[in-house]
Amino acid sequence: MDKTNWKEKTGDVKQKMQAQVSRLIQMCKENKKMVVIIAAFLAILIGAFFMIDVSEKKEEAVAQAELENITKEEGLVVPEEALEKDAYPEVNNLVKQYYQALVEGDIDTIKSIKNYTDAEEELKVVKKSEFIEGYPVITVHTKKGPEEGSYVAYVQYEVKFVDQDTTAPGLNTLYICTGEDGSLYINANELEESVVEYLKTISVQNDVVDLFNTVQVAYNDIKTQNEELSTFLDELPNLLAEAVNEAMEEQEALEAAAEPVEATTEPEVQVVVTKVKTTAVVNVRSSDSIEADKLGKTSNGQILELIEERLNGWSKVNFEGKEGYIKSEYLEAEETEMVLVEAPVTEAETTAETVAEPAPVAETISETVEVTQENFDTPKKAKITSTVRVRETASTEANVLGTAYKGAAIYVLGQLNNGWTKVDYQDKEGYVKSDYIEIKE
Repeated sequence: MDKTNWKEKTGDVKQKMQAQVSRLIQMCKENKKMVVIIAAFLAILIGAFFMIDVSEKKEEAVAQAELENITKEEGLVVPEEALEKDAYPEVNNLVKQYYQALVEGDIDTIKSIKNYTDAEEELKVVKKSEFIEGYPVITVHTKKGPEEGSYVAYVQYEVKFVDQDTTAPGLNTLYICTGEDGSLYINANELEESVVEYLKTISVQNDVVDLFNTVQVAYNDIKTQNEELSTFLDELPNLLAEAVNEAMEEQEALEAAAEPVEATTEPEVQVVVTKVKTTAVVNVRSSDSIEADKLGKTSNGQILELIEERLNGWSKVNFEGKEGYIKSEYLEAEETEMVLVEAPVTEAETTAETVAEPAPVAETISETVEVTQENFDTPKKAKITSTVRVRETASTEANVLGTAYKGAAIYVLGQLNNGWTKVDYQDKEGYVKSDYIEIKE
């Protein structure tokens, strides 16, 4: 291509571009209002984005400043450190000692390494240990605590329950501190607000959340795969609650039985419950003891005839044509009737399972008073006047052979001068307090 042609083509392009620019200028002149509107809209839009960005940055700055102020005021410094796995041997040893004590129901050990327990918690530990075979796997994940020498321990474990083939995963959080003597202990006391905030902040860090999610997924999977274990895990809280309640009520009954009950001699009209309704699925036992044989289970809301409500927290009922015993806390009145009560109520009418028999004066000075025994040539018929224990020898410290209930017939073999009576109990020689037996002439 020669220079003349190239110049001509270049000139044509320039002319076309100039023409286009001229048209654009002319269009803007003719549509001044539209151009202004578009420009204004674009300016507003750009300004809005700018303001949003500035506002967000300002809010972030304010939030950060508030967090820093809280941190300064409460002395709270939350490090962004990763979880450490089994990093501190002394922490691992403390945790394993604690979990072994849980398996054995060893309250003394727990009290020595944990700075707070109450009566209910101790009962829970003892009762739960009856279900636990061991913790075959324990992994301790730690982060530094808010105080020097303190740790936040996330204990990941596998627990083996009695009569279950498969272990179940779990996770527990312990706050571990260093004592004045340099030894570690589990801090279960009420914590300062700054420490609580620290623990909350740590618990929502990504690696801790991931750990919790991992254990939760594993727990859900094992429940899906093992129906028997799943049913047991669902029932375990109720089993524990029932066992703890029974133990606490027995303790309360013992304490209440130690207080004298004022006798009432005048007859009075009382409302007596004749039928009861169960408030839960509950075991029916052959006697008023959690160690007694099970006769079966009631359904929730089942109506039963009430035979006797005992002072030790048990009720005797008619269950499927047999006499059975149910904890009174799981029953509520269904039908009542008015009756005239004439028999006096005395402290001797409390049941044998919960009442220790009062020792007569003769027992307290047995070392200075000679105990003699009169044996009868022919056994005499007698009646038990109050429910009482039958013992191997004439002492409240002797082994218990069984229980003689109020109104039961019994043969008397002899009497002692220290307030005891020798009886024939289920073809065995036994002794009961003379105060609770009436010999027939």
